[in-house]
Amino acid sequence: MPRLKIAVIGAGPGGLSAAQFIRDCGHEAVVFEKESRIGGKSFSFSNGDAFNEMGTCYTPRQHVIVKRWMRQHGIHLRRLGEARYDDAPVVDYVKKGAGPPLAVQALKFVTEAGKLRRKIAAAPEDKAVRAEAAMTVDEWLARLKLPKLDLAMHRILPAQGYGYAKEVTIGQTVQWCDFDLLISGVLNDMHMPVEGWSEFWERFSKRFDIRLEANVLGLDRNETGVTIYTQNGTDKFDAMISSVPMDEFARLATLAPAEEAVLTGVDWQNYTTTLVASKNWFTGAQVHGYSRACKDPSLRGAMLGSRREGEALEDGARLYVTGQFSNSLTPPELREILLSDITALGVQADVIYARTWKYFPQYNADAVGAGLFSALREAQGGRRTWFTGATFSHELVSSVVERSRLSVQDVVKRLG
Repeated sequence: MPRLKIAVIGAGPGGLSAAQFIRDCGHEAVVFEKESRIGGKSFSFSNGDAFNEMGTCYTPRQHVIVKRWMRQHGIHLRRLGEARYDDAPVVDYVKKGAGPPLAVQALKFVTEAGKLRRKIAAAPEDKAVRAEAAMTVDEWLARLKLPKLDLAMHRILPAQGYGYAKEVTIGQTVQWCDFDLLISGVLNDMHMPVEGWSEFWERFSKRFDIRLEANVLGLDRNETGVTIYTQNGTDKFDAMISSVPMDEFARLATLAPAEEAVLTGVDWQNYTTTLVASKNWFTGAQVHGYSRACKDPSLRGAMLGSRREGEALEDGARLYVTGQFSNSLTPPELREILLSDITALGVQADVIYARTWKYFPQYNADAVGAGLFSALREAQGGRRTWFTGATFSHELVSSVVERSRLSVQDVVKRLG
């Protein structure tokens, strides 16, 4: 097999995992990153002697490959403390739903989700499959009479920044929401890296050829190779893997029809994490979620959840990280809403730092009905270009890593 030289755009989890899989196959990867750091939405913010996860935070059960990489690079995991929802254990909140026992409803969800996932993979052009995939999560669960799972989705979707169950399509959700994630969420079987996500990716990528502050100005693609232009010059490659959102990729190249369909079929959301300090907020459970904000899309900007961080500060205050959907809202508006929500809980808090992410590519329901899943598949490999990252999988790191693995596998199969 000839040794391929493959360009990777973006040094977040998608691009870095792609570089690892390329190395594993015996080929050469060159990673281009426009920022001065790696990690993408994995970002550990330093605050004195401590750091706080402002982006990627949890490792649920399906992070199998990532956990193996963490062990290899000396990263340790600690289990997340108790998670509560409306001040009750998450499992108790979910069990309040009507109908059969939770285990029965969960089994039915996993079974039906698996069926739909396989139908989308096998027959994405089928009109009935498209119609089902385009249903919202709420609609689909109501059709299956799974009210307990509907409550579980309040914890799994909006509380994690993955959209509202009234808006997100079930076709997108079943691509990543499986039995392991349900168990992780309901039973709070979540872990966080002791040394931090940023430190993990730094250790992980030491052997890679990563070009930081390498802003890609443009690229040429054809059936013989890819040429990439940066402020530092021109590089030629046998193929490329892009991990950046399609709207950003569109500024670099003329899109093929399938790529154009992906561009118009995905609506990117914004999610803001804010680090606050308080002397009188919760100290028992580590995580709190709030159904008021998680159930009602009209309350966009309301505090979805909060997570207690580390030990008390010298003045007795503790640090907390909060989450808000932030589309169309300004930083002052978000701050005002956040502090109002915290005050309504009888708590006083001071904002230390806020970070807004381009987070969660929500598949448009009309686009799903018109064949978006076919376009996502057809976009892979044209003009020697493959894709990974959240657009083609999901924000969940395990999903991004699996997409990178499949993309690299396809590159090697077609060009090796």
